[in-house]
Amino acid sequence: MKQSSYIRTKCIAVYLRLSQEDVDKRTNLAKDDSNSISAQRQIISRFIAQSPELSELPRLEFCDDGFSGTNFERPEFQRMIERIRESEISCVIVKDLSRFGRDYLEVGDYLEHIFPFLGVRFMSVNDHYDSNNYLGSTPGIDVTFRNLIYDYYSKDLSKKVKTGMRVKQKNGGYVSCCLYGYMVLPGQKHKMVIDPETAPIVRRVFTDVIAGKSTSQIARELNAEGVPTPLEYKKITRRYKETKEPRKPIWTHQRILEMLKNVKYTGCMVNNTRESRHIRDKNQRRTKPDEWIINENTHEAIVTMEEFEAAKAALRKVRPYTKKAPQADFPFYCAHCGRKLQRTFGNDVHFYCVSPYWDESQERCKSVRWDKTDLENVILETLKAEIAVMQVTAREKKKESASKGKQLMLQLGALKKELENGDSQKVQSYMDYREGRITKEEFIFLRAEREKSHVELQEKIRSLEAEYEEYLNAGNQAAKDSTVADRASKLSDEELKQIMYDAIERVNVSDSQHIEIVWKFDDLFIAA
Repeated sequence: MKQSSYIRTKCIAVYLRLSQEDVDKRTNLAKDDSNSISAQRQIISRFIAQSPELSELPRLEFCDDGFSGTNFERPEFQRMIERIRESEISCVIVKDLSRFGRDYLEVGDYLEHIFPFLGVRFMSVNDHYDSNNYLGSTPGIDVTFRNLIYDYYSKDLSKKVKTGMRVKQKNGGYVSCCLYGYMVLPGQKHKMVIDPETAPIVRRVFTDVIAGKSTSQIARELNAEGVPTPLEYKKITRRYKETKEPRKPIWTHQRILEMLKNVKYTGCMVNNTRESRHIRDKNQRRTKPDEWIINENTHEAIVTMEEFEAAKAALRKVRPYTKKAPQADFPFYCAHCGRKLQRTFGNDVHFYCVSPYWDESQERCKSVRWDKTDLENVILETLKAEIAVMQVTAREKKKESASKGKQLMLQLGALKKELENGDSQKVQSYMDYREGRITKEEFIFLRAEREKSHVELQEKIRSLEAEYEEYLNAGNQAAKDSTVADRASKLSDEELKQIMYDAIERVNVSDSQHIEIVWKFDDLFIAA
């Protein structure tokens, strides 16, 4: 009998998995009772209880219910692998290899490379597989063949499901979700019939567009009347309970536009507009129009084809997008909500706040609207005024700096002279003491006073020297600002417009009359 490779202080990992393909949709039970989660748990528990070397070890259970075996990004599986990497698990037990995974290459990689490298024992009860029996070698042909069969089964099942869906599509059945305005015919889940609650809303939208209303206007009216959106209506019909306070229904221009462009409302079913490229494809690709499966008169129409075409013709024509050179990133923002202003085109470019029109709390945002020409003229005049102020300020600072420099030099000279006098007094005091003109106590007292005064004078000198250093820096900056301001004042309006946006941090627009400009003047005109 071979020695077991697990460490007794570590845990056994019991892994259970059941995919959606293993469940009967009618009964919501496993097609094969032996594959149910409870059956897997019972088989593994009985196996562990009958093994003396395993029965005493602690165990952890990891269960992925509703996850495919072809995808190894399962939450509990990944959690188990993380615990293995942390050296908390020494043995993994499954009911059979298909519960571990159905990808032949991935399963083989775990059995032959990953688990042996991590020192983890792997056991499959129904396959009578124990990795301890293959130490230093690879699993037998029977294990490899089973993996291949499981992989083939998953791919074959996917093909059968896809074929069945394609048959339903060719017969004109819907295979994704029931369209707003319709409901599922009881007893026939791939047949749509008119929903008396929502079909009038759909017909109203088409009628209003034909009558000349815009999609935005229709959305505002539906929101004002509190008409539930498709998502809200689905929650109501399914008696979905909100965990938070219910949100106000919101219809948008885009949602109305999608409804007007959906030809299914004419009784025509269109399928296969998207398809998966491989098993468990997370991102389906759009198919070409000539690959679509179209069936006419598959369900009752809410609007006629003539009405559908009339509504389509009534929509505002949007010019096709053509790639243009990158344009300036304008720093214009709404002063109320902080959103960046949206740019639109007409006789002149203009900017407006993009706050949702249905949000009553942003009512002030509706007044935020400026034409680009008017806005730039205001900014240009303000910039010229700022330059003029900069000139005056720079000259005043230059004069003030020169005056302050003279004062600091005089103060420093006086303090240094006083410090030199203190040194001469020190010598004189010593001579007076030697010649008996002052007592020892008087000499000690005078020395202490001189030392105290000496320290204070040195501190004042250091402080003034630091202040003088700041004066020099300020003087240089004042001279630089004066030069910059003089140079900027000589620029023409056209030259200023070219650098105008470089001077702006942001422009906060309150309404059509008031704006706030936040400037940034650091080295703005150096290259001008």
